[in-house]
Amino acid sequence: MSTSVNALAWKVADGEAVLAEAPGPSGTPPQVLVQVRYTGVCGSDVPKLSRTWNGPIPAPWFPGHEIVGREAGSDQWVAVDPLIGCATCRDCRHGRIHLCPALRRIGWDLPGGLAEAVRVPPASVVEIPNLQDPAHGTLADPMAVALHGVRCGLPAPCGRIGIVGAGPLGICTAVAAAAAGWEVHLAVRSAARHRELHAALAGRHLSVHNGALPLCEAVVDAASGHNDSPLRQAIEAVRDGGTVLVQNAYLPGVTFSAPLRDLFRRSITVRGSFSYCRAGGRDDFRDALALLEHGGPWADLLTRDRYPLPELPQALAALQGPGPSRPIKVLLTPNS
Repeated sequence: MSTSVNALAWKVADGEAVLAEAPGPSGTPPQVLVQVRYTGVCGSDVPKLSRTWNGPIPAPWFPGHEIVGREAGSDQWVAVDPLIGCATCRDCRHGRIHLCPALRRIGWDLPGGLAEAVRVPPASVVEIPNLQDPAHGTLADPMAVALHGVRCGLPAPCGRIGIVGAGPLGICTAVAAAAAGWEVHLAVRSAARHRELHAALAGRHLSVHNGALPLCEAVVDAASGHNDSPLRQAIEAVRDGGTVLVQNAYLPGVTFSAPLRDLFRRSITVRGSFSYCRAGGRDDFRDALALLEHGGPWADLLTRDRYPLPELPQALAALQGPGPSRPIKVLLTPNS
């Protein structure tokens, strides 16, 4: 793979995704060149790449924020923390980088890692611990989102937690919540997926349900946001006085259709949880990598389906395919 500016990267412009020349140095020193080995295709990027998104997209857009590779000239495996705050605003000073009004994100505001190589600020480069498979490092971003929700968005472990959505975020949330001491119940829509996840998550003190959740003290909405049915399911499954945590990145324009009086009458707390932070002396992204060090069949399952970099269209088609054979997640890998 070339480490010069003629490395290849996926670029979206005028609604078309093309494999083009990666951007060169931005002129904002210093920058580190990361030779990409694996990039996860985030569920939030799928509608943007598949032309079903009706919100804004950078022009041009170089996607990919779940990046694992090696720093140029080094054998050290690294992951890329995609969040870059201003470092001076009130939220940044308190570690709430995700709320920075000037937040920039690698793979959105800055060129991302669906590429052979990507240039990032030195502070974004995080050494990967001794993972069972370096590809597991691509799960640091969804695991950081999960950790942030469990640690910052929910009360202290107080019993049973339900999770709506059995994609990467839902699975990572189940693992993070179980590690934090919750009794975890994960809802799965298909019998085949139920069997697959039951096997992958065995021994983690959590239950996988093919259907409705039991009544829970807290419920996390970690599903895909094409309509409000996941949130309505979460509200139905939470006890009166409980908490519903919304991690679901709903598509623009999706509205809530259930009677709002029910939230009032049942004293339910509904709280949003966006991205992740570095507050309270903790760092969600680095803590996620530490949690991933334990790995396991669930991490193997989420990183199993891998496509060469030029096969992004095939990877997207597989993610949107019918039936239980559809991958839960896909990774792209450079040709060499």
